[in-house]
Amino acid sequence: MQWDNDRVQAFTRALKALAGGDTESAAEIVQGLLRRWPEDPSTCQLMAAVALRKMDPAAAERWALASLTARPDHCATLILAAQAARAMGNLSAALLRFQRAAELDPRRPEAAFGAGAVLIQRDPPEAGAVLDDLLRRFADHGAEFAEIGSLLEQGGQRELAVRAYANATRVHPSATLYLRLGSVLQSLGHRDQAVTSYQSALQLDPASFEAWFKLGLALQDGRRPDRAAVAYRRALSLRPDLAEAEVNLGVALQDLGDLAAAKQAYGRAIELMPAAFGRIAQALTTAPKGELWMDLGALHAHLSELGRLSR
Repeated sequence: MQWDNDRVQAFTRALKALAGGDTESAAEIVQGLLRRWPEDPSTCQLMAAVALRKMDPAAAERWALASLTARPDHCATLILAAQAARAMGNLSAALLRFQRAAELDPRRPEAAFGAGAVLIQRDPPEAGAVLDDLLRRFADHGAEFAEIGSLLEQGGQRELAVRAYANATRVHPSATLYLRLGSVLQSLGHRDQAVTSYQSALQLDPASFEAWFKLGLALQDGRRPDRAAVAYRRALSLRPDLAEAEVNLGVALQDLGDLAAAKQAYGRAIELMPAAFGRIAQALTTAPKGELWMDLGALHAHLSELGRLSR
């Protein structure tokens, strides 16, 4: 089908709008094209991409299948149809389409990672083999491995998730990815590696209160209350309303024997999150230096006053 200059320009504008995040403008342009050329497979394909961006997978699948009627083995359109099917939970259709696209172009990462993601969701025992294959063929694709890591983590396959996240951070290091990696490592009991991951996150984003807080958790789990207290204080300097950091700071200070400072932190935590009082009351009875209060109301008032005065 011969394309005239106006059609080419309209198509180019639609692609530019879609790439720039202006989905509504892209949709308006493509709808204009479809009114004049309703069966053009390229325009139907573009409308499928617009529908996916608008979170309408049913419409995306309809348009992709309309395009595939004219071009049954068009790789990019097969991938759109597969993504739409996966978004609707039709994993069988998604897998068939991703696999066909991968057969047509084995070097295309969207097809390989799409098929891999569906296999991980549908057949968890195959996850290890899927990950090995993707690492062998597409090791330089960081963002895709971040998604695979997330799927593995959600499915409880944390050791495999570590491998996927580790590769993602190698290719495209970011504070967010190092936080994900650290969290999984910590959940597996690999505290020293988790600490290293959180420190890497902080090198990239020193203002991440979440990284300071999680670093504190890992250090506290590793029985380093001195360093944990430093990390919690840094988190609180960035996010003063982080009640959990105040609670954990109090526990760390109590472990260090500084009960007065611990009670001030507990008081500030209660002010921020009253529900934390039960945990705090229990924590006060433990550690090398603690207190046992029989009157919990008096304890609550005492800690609240200390917290108010310490602000």
